[in-house]
Amino acid sequence: MASPPHPRTLPTPSHDSADTPFRNHNWFQCLTSPLDPIASTSTPLTPLQARRLAFYRSWFALVRSHCGAVTLAYTPSTTCPAPSSAAPDPPLFTTSPSNAIAAVVLLLPPHARPSWFEPLIAWRSGLLPALFGLGLRGIWRVVVTFESNVERMISEGLKARKVAGGDQGNLVMCHGCVRNPQWVGKAPARRLFDWAVRRWWEREREAGGSPTPVWLDTSIDEGVRAYEAIGFEVLGECAVDTGADAKGIKLEPESSEEAKEKARKRSRQWVMLRMPPEEEKSD
Repeated sequence: MASPPHPRTLPTPSHDSADTPFRNHNWFQCLTSPLDPIASTSTPLTPLQARRLAFYRSWFALVRSHCGAVTLAYTPSTTCPAPSSAAPDPPLFTTSPSNAIAAVVLLLPPHARPSWFEPLIAWRSGLLPALFGLGLRGIWRVVVTFESNVERMISEGLKARKVAGGDQGNLVMCHGCVRNPQWVGKAPARRLFDWAVRRWWEREREAGGSPTPVWLDTSIDEGVRAYEAIGFEVLGECAVDTGADAKGIKLEPESSEEAKEKARKRSRQWVMLRMPPEEEKSD
């Protein structure tokens, strides 16, 4: 597990999708116009940027408070080049903190699902203050709409698959899989995620246990295809009436039918599961 970097240096939460990097969080913040990207670590933040950043920081604190795994991938540099075909492991990633971050993966151990009913942990991690920063409408969107859909779909999906007694608390949860949008075409988040999951299973075996299935939720169709490529299967899917466009920005009444239709197609949620194979080669 690595210590998280300064939060302003983190890659955009894009789930391997460059065209919809902020959709969920734009919707959570009830934005009517796009949020300006943070120019640098020294640039003063606007209130909206500060709230967004606080939300991201809480992810890391929450995972670390539950002894989860924070895994980083760095881009190659002239001093730490990318692995060649003759030496492919670890895949793509170097470990020099002087390089730019290509991707981040956050894994929560079983029985560590973020819960609004654990106010002390939620407060200490910064998750609860970040949630309050969204306002009443934002809180409703996160807790009542988004998270309720996830809870329902994962419960129904696990029961249908007869996995973990239908309780997602018995599984490892991916709490974040994000990439730097400037690192296009190399799929660093997907590749890091695959490596992190296999490494988690390897450690469980080393401790004398059995590999634990991993689950996640996503709202990006490109993410679904990416996760399927590394062994995840869809357990549930539902549409979400967000009233926002494909980037999470509020749709105006005069918006074109084309824009509304595109938004409807993009406003969906999925939950996915990856079962460990009976035998898996270690890296």
